[in-house]
Amino acid sequence: MSGFDVIIVGAGPAGSALAAFLGGRGIRTLLLDKETFPRDKVCGEYMSPEAVGVLDRMGILAAVESAPHRKLRGILVHSYDGTRSRGTYGPVGPYVPSSPYGIAIRRRIFDEILFRHATSFPSVKAMEGFRVDDLLREGDRVTGVAGSKGKFTAPLVVGADGVRSIVAQRLGLSEFARDHQKFAVSAYFEGVPHEDFGELHLGFPGYFALAPVDRTVVHFNFVVDRGSINEARGDLEGYFRRHAAANPRLRGRLAEAVLAGPVRATGPMARRCRGSIAPGALLIGDAAEFVDPFTGEGLFIALRGAELAAGAIAGNALDRFDALRSAEFSEKFRMCWRIQKYLYHPRLANYVIRRLAANPALADRLTAVTGDYAPPASVATLGFYAALFNPFAGRRPAHVG
Repeated sequence: MSGFDVIIVGAGPAGSALAAFLGGRGIRTLLLDKETFPRDKVCGEYMSPEAVGVLDRMGILAAVESAPHRKLRGILVHSYDGTRSRGTYGPVGPYVPSSPYGIAIRRRIFDEILFRHATSFPSVKAMEGFRVDDLLREGDRVTGVAGSKGKFTAPLVVGADGVRSIVAQRLGLSEFARDHQKFAVSAYFEGVPHEDFGELHLGFPGYFALAPVDRTVVHFNFVVDRGSINEARGDLEGYFRRHAAANPRLRGRLAEAVLAGPVRATGPMARRCRGSIAPGALLIGDAAEFVDPFTGEGLFIALRGAELAAGAIAGNALDRFDALRSAEFSEKFRMCWRIQKYLYHPRLANYVIRRLAANPALADRLTAVTGDYAPPASVATLGFYAALFNPFAGRRPAHVG
């Protein structure tokens, strides 16, 4: 079946955002997803201030903020030895965030809001429960998709179907990072004391990421490698609880907490991208590239990538999309891969986080980068490294505990 300008495979944040941006321009769009909404998704469930800015430009921020959520003012990082640094969102030199806060919200809620917004445009048609099995081609050009409910054709097919993207597989443009196979174990708890900050707790065999997603519930992600997840042996809850209890900074906070729903897992997650466009097709979001949830980049890259793709599609400039995507994200991805390289070295991590705790201005600058409103180059400077590694710069007692 034809009659569409664009087919989008995957109606998560990247796909639904792109459909909404295209719908606002009157571009005939078919949005496909193998699931039905609402549906759950294992995720860090956190958006940076610049992701909030994209929601505002999309015209959907008010709807998101009317749903259960929490505004987060920055990030707390707890190192292996208990040292805690605090980075707060706010202006850093010339860099000003689109919003003074990030947003934590359940993906079950957020994704449905985005999906319903996208399908509110007359030019967007959606089909839930549609599993795409293959791409249609004429020569080397993609012309459509074939799946569980038939075949559809269009001049452009967009893969927005996540880290296990069937579109990426068929195009051969991205692949799992075999040297970085991380898994996430996800749980919700009620009754956990929490500030309006995201939290990261480094430790062995992996790190915990925490985000309060509404007035009473805190979401936990426990990120580990393949060797560790094998210890779960079908008992994810027991595995999660054992390792959470082994962390002295989480043990007490979970003592009176109540598990709110099942413990779930996903992985492996990381993908490396060799390109995002092919004749008649392109990739956005996690289908193109994903590093690790530590830096909280996934939702921003999904939303901002959709915004860039919509501009390229509407402006008939698909040949420039790779360059646009690279200019926007390549330095960010390189920084994320570097962080992953050093994250699991306790002595180095302890030293760096002690320096950030002693010099809040450095912590705020690094938080501005992970919050997506300051470029990575702003911390890749001699001045930043001199201040970071000078034990007398901005010295104050580090918070431990």
